[in-house]
Amino acid sequence: MTSQCLITMEVEQGSLTMHSLWTKGAASLDMAITGGTGVYRNARGIARFWDIATPDERVRLEILR
Repeated sequence: MTSQCLITMEVEQGSLTMHSLWTKGAASLDMAITGGTGVYRNARGIARFWDIATPDERVRLEILR
């Protein structure tokens, strides 16, 4: 099953908005950073998530602003 995924993440000095498609059971997820608020209002980049929906879930953000 593939779903549209939209996440807004609160970070220091603002928030980031991310979009992607996610396939249930995928080992990782790459999301496009499409903007945000505060110092991130014009942000672009990539967010990579691993171990989704587990206690070990983690993310790495590569932000261009």
